[in-house]
Amino acid sequence: MNDEMVKYVEEVKGEEAGLIRLTTKTIVIKVIETKIATVQRLSNKQYFLALKRGNEGYIGKLSNLNEKPSLTPIEFYPIMTKNEKEFKNERQSNIEPLFEDLSPLLSLIDSEYPLYGTITLSRVERALVTSKGFNGVESGYLINGYFRVKNKNYSGQWAFSSTTFNPQQVRDTIKRANELASITGDYDLPEGRYDVVISPLVVDNLMEAVAHMASGFSIMARMSMLRLGEKNSSEKFTMFDTPKNEEIPNSWSFDDEGTFTYNKPIIENGMFNKPLLNNELAPLFNSESTGNAGWIRPTVWNLEIKGGDVSYESLLSGNVIFINNVWYTRFQNLVEGLFSTVCRDATVVYKNGSPVGIASRIRIADSLKRLLMNIEELSKERFLVSWWDARTNVLSPYILIKDVKITKA
Repeated sequence: MNDEMVKYVEEVKGEEAGLIRLTTKTIVIKVIETKIATVQRLSNKQYFLALKRGNEGYIGKLSNLNEKPSLTPIEFYPIMTKNEKEFKNERQSNIEPLFEDLSPLLSLIDSEYPLYGTITLSRVERALVTSKGFNGVESGYLINGYFRVKNKNYSGQWAFSSTTFNPQQVRDTIKRANELASITGDYDLPEGRYDVVISPLVVDNLMEAVAHMASGFSIMARMSMLRLGEKNSSEKFTMFDTPKNEEIPNSWSFDDEGTFTYNKPIIENGMFNKPLLNNELAPLFNSESTGNAGWIRPTVWNLEIKGGDVSYESLLSGNVIFINNVWYTRFQNLVEGLFSTVCRDATVVYKNGSPVGIASRIRIADSLKRLLMNIEELSKERFLVSWWDARTNVLSPYILIKDVKITKA
């Protein structure tokens, strides 16, 4: 298995060596005004090499193993895990037939209002061989999409992500975007602090940032608001890294250093007790690798947020601002978690549980640390989403947050 890669690693010069092969087969479908605009078919195979020579680390990229790599020096080099096991896992999915016949998917593109968006199908194979004896290969499938609907001056957006093709999931995503776009009427929202319900799309955007801060690299570089061993959020909030949930794309059994992955809490009942670590950073935290190694820094695989006990509708029963989507998220101070993000695609003002209009040109301008501490409730319904502005797969509920600062954009 991976014989050419094994030979390459044996012959390359270096005390530590790791070689990854990433093979992808992808279809990208673009939708404009509810019509299929383009269908793009892509395939790619690349190799990524990491080396340690003396006290120096290097990474490089190759299109084939006969090519001489162009090596880039790096300050933080990977340390391969002492793992001599051979591992193989080839997952199957009903996505595969779509590469030959897209009609079962394309026939689902129908919308009350003009529909725009992208659907991506991929088969990904990832192989790793290390100088410490690990030899592994794993493959999986993904389908994800996001749809934006325009109703004159109003819009709605929703997204989905999965490892299997479910026609009803596509229909429901389009339906939800249409429902959001159907809410009309302008509402002039003054600046101030409000109780806010954020959708899984917003959660994805913000918790992706929290996951970056949970990396041991971010903590050592003082680029994190999270404090180890301390309460960092409401006790109602629990968020996991889930590389072993095969229903979520980007779930893998081994990391870039040959450590086997496992599901783990990042924040559990409000407490942050262990960062995401690779072999180099683990000793600095008196710990072991958490199976999150990239070749530059430890990173999250996927995010899963524990649901609550109440319905999504009940979160909207009072006087709240519902924020469906955000973009242009920018941090002014990572240590304090100070950030701002622009609200878009249906920011609905609710009074006594009823929508009274759409607030436009507003942003959240607050501390992410404060938002986490002010989590009041989470819905029992959860949705798996990702899109181009928040690429991490997140399985998330809707979340009610108290006293959020809203300003004009």
